[in-house]
Amino acid sequence: MMGLAIAEVSEQVWRVGYRPDPWAWADWRYANDAGRFNGRWDDQLAELFRTLYTGESLLACLLEVLAQFRPEPQTDAELDEIEDEAGEVELYPDAPSGTVGYGWLEERFGGKADQTGRYCSVTHSESLAAIQANFPFARFKLTPIQLDTSVLKDARRRDLTRSIARWIFELRDENQNDLVDGIQFTSRFGDEYRMWAIFERAADGVTSGHLTNEETFELHPETPELVDAFRLHNLRWKD
Repeated sequence: MMGLAIAEVSEQVWRVGYRPDPWAWADWRYANDAGRFNGRWDDQLAELFRTLYTGESLLACLLEVLAQFRPEPQTDAELDEIEDEAGEVELYPDAPSGTVGYGWLEERFGGKADQTGRYCSVTHSESLAAIQANFPFARFKLTPIQLDTSVLKDARRRDLTRSIARWIFELRDENQNDLVDGIQFTSRFGDEYRMWAIFERAADGVTSGHLTNEETFELHPETPELVDAFRLHNLRWKD
């Protein structure tokens, strides 16, 4: 597909994933969104591939995976206005907003590896123009819209971004080889952070063929990048 901006990647990347092997493709049984995975660049049709997400730094990965715990200011304000005359909140308290249980650490490893491949820089101006002109909205039962980077970064637009991922996954070059190995994008939590979504291909085994020298390590509350992620997301540990 002429027009897509493609980045050649050969560098060290980072990941935060589930034990025992954060570099392994997630088992399909964990695809709990109508049989799909819920990442922004997964397969919308849940048929051909899984996606592995990496980042250029450990902090970038942590900001992504911890975003779900961020405080909800509007919800907190509404809860503060509730009169709890029966004392039920004190008897049956929910986890306070903006808190993370230590069990989150017990389920996950950090990791680093060397990554190679060709990735579509999806929010590059050339890619945006090519997608706008060629993406088959009707095939994915989507209403055509004007695309911009804010749309592709909107977590509420997953049906669209996953559909674009499926379309890009299927693209071939003039020799009928895969056009790209995945998608390069910038984090929603800082344009300075590059992220990648690596597509699973038929020749892959337990992990992607575009990863080598994979390592894993424990994450601790004192891990500097984790401390920074908590500060930036205004999080705290739940006792």
